[in-house]
Amino acid sequence: MRKLILLLVVVAVVFVVWNRQRLYVRDPLGSVVRDGVKEQGAQVLINYSNDVLLQNYNAPMYVTLIQHGDRVGTPVEMHCVAYVACLLDADVPAFLVTDEGAKVATMTGKLVEYRDSKGRDTVVTLR
Repeated sequence: MRKLILLLVVVAVVFVVWNRQRLYVRDPLGSVVRDGVKEQGAQVLINYSNDVLLQNYNAPMYVTLIQHGDRVGTPVEMHCVAYVACLLDADVPAFLVTDEGAKVATMTGKLVEYRDSKGRDTVVTLR
């Protein structure tokens, strides 16, 4: 029984290391502030390189991926365990909808600031 548990742990660790750019894990301390108002129900998920995936299950519902290199949009394919983690289809995923007018101002390990195409300032606080 111990060997089976050890094998499962090793397989899980290898899976996480192999998919570290694709695997986004929820940041329970993360928050989203849009135009000075904190969004209720917004979830912040981050990957190994601190790219940010924003999800909101409340109205208006949305999914937004903000990657280094000013890539902002909605990924085409993702598999999620609600409120825990998401796995995207590639390290640099294809976007269903891109936010062409979005400008990423600051992107660090603690803070992401960007302005979307509608002109709304968004601040994402991590950890």
